Amino acid sequence: MGKYNLFIITKDMETFNIKKKTLLKYTAKINLIKWIPAEYIALTNENNHVINDLQTRYNTSEKRILGNLGNIAAHRKALLSIWNNKTNNNIILEQDFKFTHSLPEPPSKTCYLGGWIIPKKISDAGKIKVDLHLKRGLNKINYDKFGVIMTHAIFYKTFGDAFKIFKKSFKKTKNWDIFLKNEQFISYFYYPEIFIQNNESASEITHKKNKNDKYSINYGLPNILQGGGTIKKRTKRRKSDLRKRPRTLTSHRLSNKLNIFNLLTR
Repeated sequence: MGKYNLFIITKDMETFNIKKKTLLKYTAKINLIKWIPAEYIALTNENNHVINDLQTRYNTSEKRILGNLGNIAAHRKALLSIWNNKTNNNIILEQDFKFTHSLPEPPSKTCYLGGWIIPKKISDAGKIKVDLHLKRGLNKINYDKFGVIMTHAIFYKTFGDAFKIFKKSFKKTKNWDIFLKNEQFISYFYYPEIFIQNNESASEITHKKNKNDKYSINYGLPNILQGGGTIKKRTKRRKSDLRKRPRTLTSHRLSNKLNIFNLLTR
């Protein structure tokens, strides 16, 4: 089956070494662990046009845009490193990864090893329930119904798969996870998730804590191994449905009423 080659994006070598220690028990399954320095983009009078490289909403702050561009640049570096090393069975990890399940044997396809499953339209995330029947191991992504976002743990089966994405990443694009989802580069996700996003520290992009740990547990799905294979819209209860139901007498209430009646008729 081969061994894994890990490419970990962190802000500094100290953080890389801390994250590397969490992988020590899997050394029998790992061939290479390589540091990919995070990319921090600085604006100058000469390169201020770089802000326009991200396809985003008009009111997105400059700080957030630069943070997302840096994230894209770091993933490009990791993909290029995979190509340069000509390695297969690669995982690119962001520094906020956290194990939730044991590292399996390398999957047979490029796939997400964690993330958040959302409906086809990202604006419906959290509003429409995605109900899937899942099996252990690789599951096919039906992009007509749902997609996966978050990029803290992605498995690239071959260096060719990695380079194909690298080559297509230089056009004006959205955030890295939305870019991958929209282009449908990755056709599978591994279940159960191997990694979630850790929420112990603030985001490197927004410098605020988020709920990504919650959204990435079990891919954000409410139940394990659900059935149905459909996407269900959450509907609000109508006022007519909220009317009080007629009260029924339980045996306890009936007993109390009989006791009161007996007292009054003595």
